[in-house]
Amino acid sequence: MIKIFRKIRQKMLTENKFSKYFLYAIGEIVLVVIGILIALQVNNLNNESAGRDKEINILTEFKRNLEVNVNEFSSEIANQDSIIRNIDIIMGQIKNKIPYHDSLGIKYATIAWTEEFNIANSAFETLKTLGFDLISSDSLRESIIHLFNIRYIRFYDVIKKVSATSHTQLNAVYLRHIEYDKQGNAIVNDFEKLIKDTEFTNMLSGRRIWKVDIINTYKELIDESLQLSRMIDQELKRRK
Repeated sequence: MIKIFRKIRQKMLTENKFSKYFLYAIGEIVLVVIGILIALQVNNLNNESAGRDKEINILTEFKRNLEVNVNEFSSEIANQDSIIRNIDIIMGQIKNKIPYHDSLGIKYATIAWTEEFNIANSAFETLKTLGFDLISSDSLRESIIHLFNIRYIRFYDVIKKVSATSHTQLNAVYLRHIEYDKQGNAIVNDFEKLIKDTEFTNMLSGRRIWKVDIINTYKELIDESLQLSRMIDQELKRRK
């Protein structure tokens, strides 16, 4: 094609057709500019399409992460509720001075179980690498950042700090009265001393309050996670 244009230009110059050559040159420039604009437009469309595909993929991954988190939070609620029931049983035993028996071993053991907060956040880590602007919806982007970078992290920090404090308290108070057998069951070494130890019963009350707070926070996080999941569903449907 370039050779053809060159031959045409040479022919016009040879025949001294300067006016036609001038018009031809302008037309050739216009064609080149149009070609460049078309190429840029195609490139932009390809980039937009790739961006949309990346956004859909990351939103789909967020959906999977949120589903895992909701299931994890629900499981933790069940665990913490079980511990609360065990604490109530132990507090009732101490209050009513019911003699210790082996069936209470596992219940005493659960008092010392520390808390962990585990979440699936691979989508958020990927989004941080790709850039938050990948999410085109402002409200959806803000909701994702608020849940994964504020709510989840804040609760993780609280769990970490309280668990560290509780561990120190357990070493000082709990292990004063509790030993463990080979099966991991807790054994009260002197029940008469235990029921007179108000620090121990206060520790139980504090643990119970903390467990209730954990459950309430998990319920809030489940609601917020489900709400974000619904927002993502709406965005994915809009893009189909």
